[in-house]
Amino acid sequence: MRSFAAVLLAVISLSASCHCKIYTRCALARELKCVYGFAQSSLADWVCLVQHESSFNTAAVGRNGGSRPSKDYGLFQINDYYWCNSGTGKNVCNIDCYKLKDNNIADDIKCAKTIFGRGHGFNAWYGWKNKCKGKNLSSYIRGCKLNC
Repeated sequence: MRSFAAVLLAVISLSASCHCKIYTRCALARELKCVYGFAQSSLADWVCLVQHESSFNTAAVGRNGGSRPSKDYGLFQINDYYWCNSGTGKNVCNIDCYKLKDNNIADDIKCAKTIFGRGHGFNAWYGWKNKCKGKNLSSYIRGCKLNC
């Protein structure tokens, strides 16, 4: 009985501390198109990018080494040196990095669109450059019901 109570307590505390979401590729594509107005012609690129950056996990945090260590946050793996505030960096998107780790992706999308629109396009993301660029990405949205 004690072990059941310990497991139950662990599950409750984990679920209370995680306000994250792990998308399926189709759920993400549908939400990007129907809720946030992304063009269908770019959906496969965005879905591919998210798969290879965060594995569709809104709570993902990646660490970058090198001479200027930094972290990437959320679904789009937005970097804290340039785009969000973690106490260091430029915070171009004017958002705290921790807000990029929850299941509300509206602020993530706003920042991703800022990054994209600053002349970087998809090339701002290494996951897209290394895994998606120049490839047939139709499989990323194949079979998805994208009617809004």
